[in-house]
Amino acid sequence: MTTNTNKKEIRAIWIDVDQTLLDFDLCAKSALIDVFAWKNLEWKEEYYPIFLVENAKLWDQIEEGQITRDQLRKIRFEIMFEKWQISDHPDSEFEAYFSKQLHSYAHPMPNALQVLQTLVQQNYPLYIVSNGPAKGQRNRLQKAGMLELFKHVFTSEELGYEKPNVQFFEQALLQVRIDQDDPTICPSQILVIGDSWKADICGSLAFGSQSIWFRRNREFDPFEHPDEPSVLEAYNWNEVMEMISSTFTSPISQSNE
Repeated sequence: MTTNTNKKEIRAIWIDVDQTLLDFDLCAKSALIDVFAWKNLEWKEEYYPIFLVENAKLWDQIEEGQITRDQLRKIRFEIMFEKWQISDHPDSEFEAYFSKQLHSYAHPMPNALQVLQTLVQQNYPLYIVSNGPAKGQRNRLQKAGMLELFKHVFTSEELGYEKPNVQFFEQALLQVRIDQDDPTICPSQILVIGDSWKADICGSLAFGSQSIWFRRNREFDPFEHPDEPSVLEAYNWNEVMEMISSTFTSPISQSNE
């Protein structure tokens, strides 16, 4: 039996949800169209890219600690209506209905489900790591046919810390060690895949894990950190699979080489 020393052993793969497994942009568009119809407002396609740009700015402020999620929900559509040049003032129901509809949609990224299924077949333990609401993320992953492929869903709501706080990753690692009955699993044996440089990649770098920056649908978010040599970059899930196959190996597959 020989071991391929050119590959790094991975004991778990941690994957973000929005803009990584699920296409948040498409989910948001569907929810926006719903809420406009509900409020009897005329929907215009030019509203969509404006929403993506302004929403990205708000989430950047959240990741910088400048505003909270509650504050985002209070101001998001006041900003949008101004940018959309809609004279009506959005009421509190507008955000509530948008959020409800947003969490009812699950548009998978192309080939994401197929790659997850392949990774499970190759004995990679899969986990979700998300700052999104626990109930909503589980519901959407279930609709996308993905939930059953994951051993555990780690959310900031349940762990008590948000990415990129290293304590989020440390708490998740404690659970992985319990799941796999192995207290020796270390951060360098974890692969993190996510779209947010600040939340996913900076968090994984501080934690000491491997990472793949998933960069699909990032054209509306100009607030990303310059590239880092240690971070792999992928623009679709086929590239993710190729990178994992060429760079990493699961514990079981490694023992069989």
